Amino acid sequence: MSSHPATIDLASLAQATSPEGLLTGFELKTFPKGYLLSTPDGPRDQVFIVRSGRLRVYLAGENRELSLSFLEAGDIYTTHTPTYVESVAPTELWLMDTRSFARKLATDPSTTPVMMRVLGRLLSNAVTLIEDLAFREVPARLARFLLGLVERRGQPQEQGWLIPLELGMEDIASLLGSTRQTVSALINQWERQGILQRQGRRSLLIRSISALEAQCPPRS
Repeated sequence: MSSHPATIDLASLAQATSPEGLLTGFELKTFPKGYLLSTPDGPRDQVFIVRSGRLRVYLAGENRELSLSFLEAGDIYTTHTPTYVESVAPTELWLMDTRSFARKLATDPSTTPVMMRVLGRLLSNAVTLIEDLAFREVPARLARFLLGLVERRGQPQEQGWLIPLELGMEDIASLLGSTRQTVSALINQWERQGILQRQGRRSLLIRSISALEAQCPPRS
């Protein structure tokens, strides 16, 4: 399961200050930690790209919240969804109202392929999230989450792959539809089994990719 629903390579935004830049028409704004950018019944109808910081996308009921994703630099999202979006760190966003964004896609052909790839990845990852929650147990969800980090951010080491854990255990558990205790217990178990090894508080050394893959066989 990926924690990044759709990502733009920030290197592709290098022309943002030129008239032909992808970000032409977007407005850069800064938000403090804890700012509620969007609610299901809110008036905002915007598309945004994260320049820096982190936001949480979640659903909320009377007694429970379910995190759907954490957005970081390069991620794109829209406030026109039935979700809550809250900054969990000081955050900079490029913003544009949805109508203007639609006109940009219609009038600037160079923008369309980039955005279509990004939005296609968003849909693909949303389906993956739903599939994991519906059909896979917590060990498989955690294994797929860690394998996704290896694929996106893994650094090869002599004894395996080093991955960053920028989210806390509680945040990871929320993404997986589980509890902090369950996720911590699984990581402790896999460490005893030699599958992985803690490297401080914010990184893991994945020592056996195959052992993680074995935790998440294809569903029947």
